[in-house]
Amino acid sequence: MFKKFSERKIHLVVLAFSTGLFLGVNFSFAAKAGEPAHKYLEYFHQVYQMITSEYVDAPDNKKLFYGAIKGMINSLGDPFTRFLDEEATSELQEMTTGKFVGIGVEIAVKDGEIVVVSPIDNSPAMKAGVESGDIITRVNSESIKDKNLNEVIKNIKGLPGTKVSISVKREGFTEEIAYEIERAPIKIESTDYALIKEHNTGYLRIKTFGSDTTSDVKKALEFFRNSKVNRLVIDLRFNPGGLLNAAVDISDFFLDKDTVIVSTKGRGENIKEIIYRASNPAYYSGEVIILVNKGSASASEILSGALKDNKRAVLVGEKTFGKGSVQKTYSLDKELGIALTIAKYYTPSGAMIHGKGIMPDREVKYVDVAESDTEELKKISKEKLLNKFVTIKTEYNASTKQEFHKFLKSNNVAITDKTADIILKREISKYHKNIPYDLEFDNQLITALEMFGKK
Repeated sequence: MFKKFSERKIHLVVLAFSTGLFLGVNFSFAAKAGEPAHKYLEYFHQVYQMITSEYVDAPDNKKLFYGAIKGMINSLGDPFTRFLDEEATSELQEMTTGKFVGIGVEIAVKDGEIVVVSPIDNSPAMKAGVESGDIITRVNSESIKDKNLNEVIKNIKGLPGTKVSISVKREGFTEEIAYEIERAPIKIESTDYALIKEHNTGYLRIKTFGSDTTSDVKKALEFFRNSKVNRLVIDLRFNPGGLLNAAVDISDFFLDKDTVIVSTKGRGENIKEIIYRASNPAYYSGEVIILVNKGSASASEILSGALKDNKRAVLVGEKTFGKGSVQKTYSLDKELGIALTIAKYYTPSGAMIHGKGIMPDREVKYVDVAESDTEELKKISKEKLLNKFVTIKTEYNASTKQEFHKFLKSNNVAITDKTADIILKREISKYHKNIPYDLEFDNQLITALEMFGKK
């Protein structure tokens, strides 16, 4: 998903540019990349004239120019720089307000493939079983090979109540997994928090960095301060990111005034290097551990890097996604724009995250699944056994666990009871609003709590 890092709109005079070009007005261009740009603009002019005067069918000027803009942007080879047509602009507005229609899955281009960064919490995609790291191969039975990110997003989105089928490749599975998912309005709640009373520790899950996230986080921190809680776990797992400003403001809550949070470096005169610093004294001074994984991206990595490098937090979990470029939106019209990558960001220590990610201080897997269970889990997924056993009314308790163990045996599936309980609990939690943390199987959270206990 594109991250809107600036609300500021700069109106580019495209109409004047086009008129001047086709009337033969001479332009002066600074040749920063070798050859002067006017040589190529003349080629463009010639091709346009040939098409409009000689092509067998009357061309659509809108399609011609939209295609030309997309072609320029695609030539950059940057999946995060894109043309925002009317539909994409509307989608962007939906995303930044936290309300949109779709299946609720965050996707990005990685190594030339469309990868699921993370399914949105409680979304149709999460309930269907789509996982972080899945590689989308087909949408509605049509291969998405050679399609760009915009086209894939457009095909996945649709009217509420309609269905879309997607196929994914998943690590450890030789065959693709197919899902049919009903589209629905998606509302992203940016945070969830609770007090883990038996450990006297606060738990704060940040799901996305949107326009309301800073105020939501501050409410949570007020609750923890009033509860006299001096230990806090911040859960950024499967958080695909969001607004740069939100990441900076939330980092500010934990750092002393003037501490470096993040820096961005670009090529433009006004953005060669911008250093973001904490502007206030630390609002929360307690101990902090941050949970991260491969679904933690962009703004999540800014917060993680800022607190890690400034010795304000320890990172536990798995290496983060590695999305460290900054996009800015430029308005061409009320309904048109471009999202342009203008810089890359660097943690306070000077590390560039883009394409690399951040390694946690302590690497821990989410759950320990016996290697012997791997093949059996594939069978459970392929035969959709969880869907057959779990309904919206199913509750997770000792009786249900025993019934599930018997159900698996009756279907000739032999896995350990622990693995069976893990996948059963995960499936049931998709349909119920439970406490936001799991002290039964979440090794990363359990490890964090143990680390607090040893300090």
